Amino acid sequence: MTPLRLLLLLLLAAPAARADVPSPAPRCSSDADCVLSDFQGCCPQCCPSEQRAWPRAQLEGQQRRCAAVDCAPPERCDIPCALPPQRRLVAVCRAGQCLAQAEPSRRDPDFCSADTDCVSSTFTSCCGSCCPAQPVAVTRARAQLQQQSCASRRCAALDCSRVACAQFVPTPIRPVCRANRCVAVAPDLVPPPPPPPPPRECAADAECGVDLNPPPGSACWASPCGCCPSPRAVPIEQVRPPPVRRSPSTGQGAPFGLSQGGAQRAPSCGPCPAPSARFSAGCAAGRCVLR
Repeated sequence: MTPLRLLLLLLLAAPAARADVPSPAPRCSSDADCVLSDFQGCCPQCCPSEQRAWPRAQLEGQQRRCAAVDCAPPERCDIPCALPPQRRLVAVCRAGQCLAQAEPSRRDPDFCSADTDCVSSTFTSCCGSCCPAQPVAVTRARAQLQQQSCASRRCAALDCSRVACAQFVPTPIRPVCRANRCVAVAPDLVPPPPPPPPPRECAADAECGVDLNPPPGSACWASPCGCCPSPRAVPIEQVRPPPVRRSPSTGQGAPFGLSQGGAQRAPSCGPCPAPSARFSAGCAAGRCVLR
C-alpha cells in the first residue's frame, strides 16, 4: 500500500468513526420537524430494526456523512433475527423531542385531524348533573355519539336539594387538535377594540353656538318652576330658545287629584342667579367648547 493511499484511508476513517455515533438530538418545535426511519448507521446490519422517530435535520445530517464512510465487507448474516413488531407509527414532537407513537385510526371517534374537528363540551351524563362541569375538548364525532346515545333515554327529574356543589368558576377553553387528539388550551384573549372617537361637531367657530338650556333629562324640566339658563356649547343647529322661568302662583293652590288633606301650596320659586360672565362658543379639536 502506497503512503498516499494510507493517508487517504486515515483521513476517511476519522469521519467514519463519528458517522455512526448519533449527535445530541436537536429539539423540535412541531410534528413536521420529525420523521420515521429504520436508519441504523451507515454500514448495513444483519437484522432489521423498528422504525423510530428522528429529527428530520439530524437524520439528513447522518445520512450525508455516510457518503464518506468506507464500510467493511458485510459479514455472513446467518444469525436468527427478531422481527420488529408490525404496527403503524407516526412521528410526533413532544416537549421538544421526536417520539414514535401508534397511528390512531380514523374510525376512532376520538380521532381528529384539524382544530375544526374539536368542540368544547360540558357533557356529564344523559340525565344531566346538579353541579356545573368544567368544559373539556372532544371531537364532533364523540359529541354526536353522546347525543345519539341519549336520544332514547328517559330521565327522571333531578333532585338537587341535598347536593352541595363545589364553588368554582368554569375556565374557558379553546379546543384544538394535537397529535390526532382533541385537547383544551387557554383561549386567545383579544382585548376589545377601543371605542370609536366621538363624531366631529364642528370644523370652525362659526359652526358652534351657546345654548342656555340645561341638557335634556335634567330634573328642572319636570319642576313646577322650570329651568334657569345653563350655558353649553353645542353645534349651531342645536341652539334652542332660552328656557322660561315660570312664576309661582300665590295663595292656596287648587287641590291635586282626590287628596282630602287640604289644598297644597304652590312651590316657592326663587330667582335665577345672575350669569357670572358672558360666554361665546368656539371649535376646538372638532368639538364645540365655551370660551
